[in-house]
Amino acid sequence: MGVTPLRKRGPKMKLQKTHGYKSQEEPQTKQAIYTKLLRTAKVTAEEAATLSDALLLCLRRVCDCTRWPFAHARILSQEDALDAHGAKEVWYVPFLDAQTFRDKALGMSHLRSGIDWRARVVSTGKPIVLCDLAHELDLKGQRAARDLGLRSALAMPVLAGESATAICEFFSSTFIHEDELLQEVFAAIGTTLAHAIEAKQYRARLHEMTARLLSLQDDERRRLARELHDTTGQNLSMMIVDIDFLGREKIPGTEARARLAECGELARRSLEEVRTFSYVLHPPLLEELGVFPALRQFVEGFSERSGILVTLDLPAGSVRMPPEIETTIYRVVQESLANIHRHSHASRATVRIARHPAEITITVEDNGSGLPGAIEDVSYPTKVGVGIGSMRERVRQCGGRLELHSQGVGTQLQVSLPLAQTQPALTRAAAAAAGAARS
Repeated sequence: MGVTPLRKRGPKMKLQKTHGYKSQEEPQTKQAIYTKLLRTAKVTAEEAATLSDALLLCLRRVCDCTRWPFAHARILSQEDALDAHGAKEVWYVPFLDAQTFRDKALGMSHLRSGIDWRARVVSTGKPIVLCDLAHELDLKGQRAARDLGLRSALAMPVLAGESATAICEFFSSTFIHEDELLQEVFAAIGTTLAHAIEAKQYRARLHEMTARLLSLQDDERRRLARELHDTTGQNLSMMIVDIDFLGREKIPGTEARARLAECGELARRSLEEVRTFSYVLHPPLLEELGVFPALRQFVEGFSERSGILVTLDLPAGSVRMPPEIETTIYRVVQESLANIHRHSHASRATVRIARHPAEITITVEDNGSGLPGAIEDVSYPTKVGVGIGSMRERVRQCGGRLELHSQGVGTQLQVSLPLAQTQPALTRAAAAAAGAARS
């Protein structure tokens, strides 16, 4: 059998006697262990956040399933070099000093023929079993295996496409017999692990690209707001001045004067809309005085335009936070109120922002119709629209958390953002005065 079934009683392994390692589980068949290994690999791949975490979790859980006492993994360089300087290694050594085991285990790398057996794993892309370390390793490896009480070993590759990104090695103090099914199981474990790691890397790159896109979007909003204010707004202002001038002249015909007055009114409304649109794109107060003054002005304008009564509860005092935090707070509130206006049919809404020593929390709730289908405590909603997705990504980029609660009547959105430090807000004039005083 490839894996020795677990026994409740029987001869103790050398390592059990030395290190108190004793199984208390009922006997398991080989097939049951293989099934558990495959299930464990899938769960491990989904749980781990990084390659190192995935490998360590895999080593530990495989050893738990098989009762193999030690395991080791090496993350390979891009050249698949086993001895590359600085190569990252992961060790699972629960019963010995890790450094002592490492020094000895590294000596078990070459076969009697002088070939590095791990290099064979890399070149073939398949698991390899060394059934009897005392006969298959060179003299140095035999001594190390004897000192550690090890008899067999198994190595499997973690493949990304056709190349190995890591090798996992497992050591057993009992014999591991040649078993084609065993090798297929560990090949499947390596493939599962590799696919999950590759998917996580793709997601990480996607998040990075999304962060860059949000940054470019904010820059473009800022540019458009400035252009609308400085160019289009000024042109409309001059048009209104000219229309008013013509209105004071003696123009024959009642219809012509009426048309001129209508043009003046259209120009004034257009100027107001341009100013509102410019402010919504990027409020100047956000950079000049901070997010809280900007939110007060935005909420006041939103209530006037939408007819929704909004209660705004902000922290006492004024603080400045990192620009990305302030932008995220503003955009979360802006998008939340926009969603309420477009979808909820609400008459009232509340925005509460609280500052704590380590975080800042945002709560936006309304008395509207809620979301389609009750949603409760959803940290990462996936089917609630593009706006929520955009907010979620902004919050994630700041290391925060977004939760959405809806029971059919009203909706509550909660956001928490980690806050390293804040500083008292200074107006530009105050900052300039402080600088002049220091000089």
